[in-house]
Amino acid sequence: MRKILLAMVLAVLFVTPACAAEEEIPTIRTGFIRTTHQQGFTLTLQKGEEFKDFGVYFKPVVDKEKYDLYRGEERLARFEIVVAKSGSETAALFAQGHLDLAHASFPAILSAIDSSTPVKVLAPIQADGISLVGALESPVNDWDSFMAYVKEAKAPVKLGYHSPTSAPKILIEAALFEAGLRTSGDGNATKKQADILLVDLKSTSNFHTALTSGQVDFWVGPTPAPEVAVLKKQGKLIISLNTLPPAGKWQNFPCCVTAARTDAIEKYPEALKAYMELLTKSSEWCSTHKAEADKLSAVWYGVPEEATQMSQMTFSTDPNEKWMKNAALYPEMLNKMGQFKGQLKDKTLEEAKDLIFDFRFLK
Repeated sequence: MRKILLAMVLAVLFVTPACAAEEEIPTIRTGFIRTTHQQGFTLTLQKGEEFKDFGVYFKPVVDKEKYDLYRGEERLARFEIVVAKSGSETAALFAQGHLDLAHASFPAILSAIDSSTPVKVLAPIQADGISLVGALESPVNDWDSFMAYVKEAKAPVKLGYHSPTSAPKILIEAALFEAGLRTSGDGNATKKQADILLVDLKSTSNFHTALTSGQVDFWVGPTPAPEVAVLKKQGKLIISLNTLPPAGKWQNFPCCVTAARTDAIEKYPEALKAYMELLTKSSEWCSTHKAEADKLSAVWYGVPEEATQMSQMTFSTDPNEKWMKNAALYPEMLNKMGQFKGQLKDKTLEEAKDLIFDFRFLK
């Protein structure tokens, strides 16, 4: 009996500290969307300890679900991975307090901030990688023939998107606006009222069936959806949005960002600083190791490797002058469309930058 009691005492002495250490690190609920726009993030999970030379890296706990963040040999935080369907869902999860950190489209995060969700953009992560897709039998092959098709149509042309606050939807709407075309989300709109009917398809997984069923005539979406559609002969790529006229205006255009709730920023600064350092280095690695990065992303997202190889994007966490200039279009367009009704109503990016950004963790 004494031996049993001694064993129990020793167990308490030696096991309890380990349990306490386990509890001391924060858990950071981290969201992402199934698009290769967020390859810089997913590669940090896939490469894991192979990125150990970066000084900061992840160790998998449960594949695709839980990862521990390390700096050297010090464990800083556990990241619990949450998959969201869209930027709109990400914004809702932030508002409900179900996410601490996430990767989503910039306009989705702007909409969350407008609605007073306590969230800030920590860094950009990616630009470009958005395309317009049409049916294989469509007579449209480029922007000029698309414009002619829209103008000659007897009814509004139906254009699908996967999320109302997605960068693809906002960018195509901005380009259509610049081209002098009228858009509407009203399914009853006539040709006199609109040239383009914008249709919310809720998810990228609905693109193909919406096109083949005639629910839409075209859709606009992020990689790898357009490339997969081309490879599987489910549609044809009409135009990549970075080549839209006027030439150069839409090139290297911001899409996805990393954002965090303000309470997480204040509670977990060490972990978030380490993560942003890792994300920055992973983004640089993606740019200099495109072939390997594309191969790994194809595995992660379950798409043909050829699809990820076809996509052309820029990965960077640098909010440089060009990024800020292009990013300013989003609040401008969202205000023009009357979508901001809260904190960002009638504000430019410059006027609202303190509400939107927190770049403290960037070098």
